[in-house]
Amino acid sequence: MRRVSLVFVLVAAVIAGACGSAGGGGTTTGNSYSGKTIKLGAVLSITGAGGVYGPQSRDGMMLAVTEINKSGGVNGAQIALTVKDDASDKAQSAQVAQTMIQGDQDMALLGPTLSNSAVAVHPLAESLKTPILAVSTTGINIVPNCNFPNATPCRYVFRDSLGEQTAIPDNIQSYAADAHPTTGVLLVAQDDKFSSDGGKIVQDTVAANSINLLKTIKFNKAEPDLSPYVTQAVQLHPDVIFITSLGGIPAKIMTEARKQGWQGQFLGGNGFNTATVSKNAGAAGLGARSGSAWYLGNSFPSNADFVTSFKAAYGHDPDQFAAQGYAGIKIIADAAKRANLTFTDLAGDRDKLRSAMESVNIQTPLGPFQFTSQHDVKQTVWIIKMDGQGGFTLVHEIKPS
Repeated sequence: MRRVSLVFVLVAAVIAGACGSAGGGGTTTGNSYSGKTIKLGAVLSITGAGGVYGPQSRDGMMLAVTEINKSGGVNGAQIALTVKDDASDKAQSAQVAQTMIQGDQDMALLGPTLSNSAVAVHPLAESLKTPILAVSTTGINIVPNCNFPNATPCRYVFRDSLGEQTAIPDNIQSYAADAHPTTGVLLVAQDDKFSSDGGKIVQDTVAANSINLLKTIKFNKAEPDLSPYVTQAVQLHPDVIFITSLGGIPAKIMTEARKQGWQGQFLGGNGFNTATVSKNAGAAGLGARSGSAWYLGNSFPSNADFVTSFKAAYGHDPDQFAAQGYAGIKIIADAAKRANLTFTDLAGDRDKLRSAMESVNIQTPLGPFQFTSQHDVKQTVWIIKMDGQGGFTLVHEIKPS
């Protein structure tokens, strides 16, 4: 794979419009950072398998930085955000993160896009005592145990992306209650953490919802022709085909299954939750359900303002990944505002920021946001389905227990 590095540095406003709907901007008295710069780094998959998600995260982050800087910064300090592409490669992701932490001296990081890369990046950030916020990784053992199977909790790793251990069971349970399916087949990419974790969660969940998993069909995501695997699934005549994979693969599977005449229900995970996948699936994806951290049509102010500002800046609707990226910057900015940073002691400031992140309590496009004691998100799950035209409609709203 050709390795590409794209760097975006935001110090001043570059995008028109600001919504100010979530916390983190503005100045406060008694703790001025005037003239200072808060350096942040984001490790994202702009290209490669995660390229359908990373650019959306980047654009959400860029919008948040612009809004905060235009509104006076963080207690007067401006945010400088550098975004680098890891090309969806785990080794490159760790390399980029190490450069940002040790070479660029960034105060905190966001990312990486893929759970498969997080297993290399998050332990590194933990060992170097640098706060890192996962804005799209949904696999198992992201928080609090980034060094799994080591049982010591990771203190510097946080997540604002809804974990699949919550989203997938909620999605399956809600569909089971609606339609009472009895049989299913799982198609799972076995060669990356996100996909294999999702597959394990499906396997652990179906029986409790009275679904007999007829077969688990494993494949590698780089295989050019997935039709033989789809044929195996279709020939079993399941009520549901579960898909746990990323990038363009879910849309390819849906298209092939419909081509072969299968008319059942598709259920998936976070890999479904972008307009790119919904658009690629088209009519074949109509009705495909997933559990999402966010829904475009939510009318509460912190989301409605975000959607309006994003569309004004980029000319199209945001998606879940843009919302989580945007929220990530707002979360870090809110923590930085309260952290009493020195800007002379980087190690000390990183620890102060980490501590302040634990008590974040702001409004975001995801709704009211706080971290759990394990640095995970506790939020509403939005069960959505593809509309066959590149978008989604809301099916259920499941409040956190």
